[in-house]
Amino acid sequence: MPIVQVPAQLSVEHLMDAVRHLSPEELREFSRQFDRWQKKNGNGEVEEAKLIEATRERLPAVDERQLKRLAAKSERGTLTKKEIEERRALVEKAEQITLRRVEALAKLVKLRGKPARIVMKEIGWKSGSDER
Repeated sequence: MPIVQVPAQLSVEHLMDAVRHLSPEELREFSRQFDRWQKKNGNGEVEEAKLIEATRERLPAVDERQLKRLAAKSERGTLTKKEIEERRALVEKAEQITLRRVEALAKLVKLRGKPARIVMKEIGWKSGSDER
């Protein structure tokens, strides 16, 4: 690893420059130690709480009811053109929420360093089918 001159007053740019000179293995170790330091100093707890909250996001109840109603009409083949578009928009909204939930779960898995199934159990993960 090359030697980096460290000024008496460190700035973010000086620190970033030093990090850029780390080998891939040193960077992984730095990341692990920095994550531990953040957790120890409370920053990790705040981030973790936000991620857990994000995993619990749901389609608003009124939208959920409407989506179920439209799905039932769709199965009967009685949707109007307007209802087809409404259903499509609600499905897209639900998919975006699911994407955000899964992304938050993936970040939690990385943060905790545990398998997803364990993290899911720890946070009380519920999928759409768990709630019905």
